[in-house]
Amino acid sequence: MPFSIPNTRREFLTAATGALPGIAGLTMGIPPGADSRLIFSEGRIAGLHLRNRLVRSATAENAWRDAGMTEEGISLYRDLAEGGVGLIITGYMAVMAAGRSSDLQTRIDDDRFVAGLRRIPAVVHETDRDCKVVAQIAHTGMQARVTEPVGPTTTPWPGTKVKPRALTEKEVREIVSSFAQAAHRAREAGFDGVQIHGAHGYLISSFLSPYTNTRTDQYGGSAGKRAGIVREIVEQARELVGPDFPILIKMNCDDLVEGGVDIQSFPALAGEIERAGVQAVEVSGNNPVREKTIAGGDQPYFLKYAQKLTLKVPVILTGGNRSIEHLERIAGAGFPHFFGFARPLIREPGLPALWKEGRGAPEAACISCNRCIRGFGKGMFTRCRVTELDL
Repeated sequence: MPFSIPNTRREFLTAATGALPGIAGLTMGIPPGADSRLIFSEGRIAGLHLRNRLVRSATAENAWRDAGMTEEGISLYRDLAEGGVGLIITGYMAVMAAGRSSDLQTRIDDDRFVAGLRRIPAVVHETDRDCKVVAQIAHTGMQARVTEPVGPTTTPWPGTKVKPRALTEKEVREIVSSFAQAAHRAREAGFDGVQIHGAHGYLISSFLSPYTNTRTDQYGGSAGKRAGIVREIVEQARELVGPDFPILIKMNCDDLVEGGVDIQSFPALAGEIERAGVQAVEVSGNNPVREKTIAGGDQPYFLKYAQKLTLKVPVILTGGNRSIEHLERIAGAGFPHFFGFARPLIREPGLPALWKEGRGAPEAACISCNRCIRGFGKGMFTRCRVTELDL
């Protein structure tokens, strides 16, 4: 039975991190006076040399038309590269036509899309050769806009009206192949790596979750078996892209549903994912019902989860990163290694440069009103819509 979803960001943060008596309660024992420049120090993810520890977390653009990205979408990536972020992770790209969330989702499911995709890394690298860009690849599973959505089992996410059809083992293998082929296309298009979308209730997330994955075959059961689909994707992708092309993953640290991934089970699952061969783990959390992302309040709300990890690969902490003061203090403890931003960079793509140069406010201007997300659901290009009160 699902637990009660918190209505406010503060309630969620209290559940995730414990009491919140202000900054002291958020720093988790991090000493005052930590090196304030660490978030701007160089870092490395696999073979990628990154100029700083700030990552643009994947944000769907709604900018794909026919076989390419609109000029508005290309301008977005130019602005992000100019804005000083070290790594850009693109919005999710569909690895199969039947796994798309909308007609506006970027496609990487066929070789004919490679030419259009090339414009994204080209504009990023031309704008700033020190900025890297990774393609996020995804199958939206039971959230796909198709007649018959699929999942690991017929168990839907709570609160949704969709009852998925359970995939056969043959179909799972076909999906694995589609992810591997997508990774190859990303390399051919000039991207610096790929990130498997394994969060937010999409297909890979549904396989990783014990709530939606109750299969009794090789893809269900223990954390290791549930991570088997990721292991196979990485193995097949490696055969196509070679040993030096970075493969990352974004995964839920909390499914926000009783019986799903949570703070107790997350570390073991992340360990299995690391053993599957991924080279960086981005920590996030959500499910289809929880798409009304928490607004306002303290930050960052997945820190306690990330601090339970003992991985050897880099960890990217995403969710609620808003204040340079908080990030500097957290970075002073040496973990997590990178910080992801989604909505703040929708509002201010140049925020990293402003912080580095000491210009502007120490807190992101984003107020987490989520109008950018509501506009996305209506087929609008993803941009800040804070003044559009009708959304």
